[in-house]
Amino acid sequence: MSLLAAALLLLGGAFSASGADTPSEPLTAAAGAQAAGASSHAIGVRHFDLARGKDRPLPTTVWYPTRGSARRTKGQAQRDAAPLPGKLPLIVWSHGFYSNPQMQEGMTKFLAESGYVVVAAAYPFTKKDTPKFNKLDVPNQSLDASFVITQMLQPGNPLADSIDPGRMAAVGHSGGGTTTDGLFTVHRDPRLRAGVIFAGRPAGKYQGSPVPLLFIHGDKDPVVAYEQGRTSYAANPWPKAFLTIIGGEHGAGTNDAERGHHQAMATLLDFLTWALDGDDSARLRLSNDATLDGVTRFESVGIYSTSTSTTTTTTTATTAAPTMRPSLEPVAAG
Repeated sequence: MSLLAAALLLLGGAFSASGADTPSEPLTAAAGAQAAGASSHAIGVRHFDLARGKDRPLPTTVWYPTRGSARRTKGQAQRDAAPLPGKLPLIVWSHGFYSNPQMQEGMTKFLAESGYVVVAAAYPFTKKDTPKFNKLDVPNQSLDASFVITQMLQPGNPLADSIDPGRMAAVGHSGGGTTTDGLFTVHRDPRLRAGVIFAGRPAGKYQGSPVPLLFIHGDKDPVVAYEQGRTSYAANPWPKAFLTIIGGEHGAGTNDAERGHHQAMATLLDFLTWALDGDDSARLRLSNDATLDGVTRFESVGIYSTSTSTTTTTTTATTAAPTMRPSLEPVAAG
């Protein structure tokens, strides 16, 4: 583990290495998207000076696919480039404590190269170098995230015409994972069609119309206990999946060179493709892409069946009943 990663781990929110003995080849965004069967677009980037009141500045960075190949541009974002034509799905990304969107570019660029508009604000009281750090401000960050989505959809925003408001999801890590959980609980945003929570804590009771949620957590996380992720999963009555990184610590599953990373990235893209696009082939790939014996463990409720819980620890795919769209009826927690 690098000194920087160790420092971030102690601070409790930015990405950190797992410390696992099993070496893992670093995975670039372009290589990750390619490994998961996704396109690997060149990316553009824009910056917006947003604010939700005088005391809540929300400088926001947006990464998005543009014309060209990520391989050709070597992952470098092109400032103010024109987005790809057509309507693109949106992801609101939430960073962890003592972090910011730029520190988590591995993930935001990965998602943009995979075809998503990724909107990420720096939260005023949990970002890196904030003079007034306050972990109790996390519930307000869910409102910030919803505000940022609204601003992106406003007529006149240079990216508004490129966003499909019917295909939007929230993803976050650590404190950002808890922020994401809040978007489906205490501050439900009904516009969101899916959520992915990396190493987050429970934020409240799930409410509103059911949407699929994916939880990713290392079972040796010293910052946000694995049991807290399990608590959220158990409380969620909707279609859901849980990817356990065996031996993974706080950065498990993020865009670091860790054990289980390849499986986490493939699972993330499969899940979003199924949940937002109704791509049944992505749903059928989930179990197989998610599992590697001794490295990851995958389980789900309401994705392959509305009545059973499925757990896999090998690369054998689970038999799945055919369906083209997520079943959004509440199901028993498993």
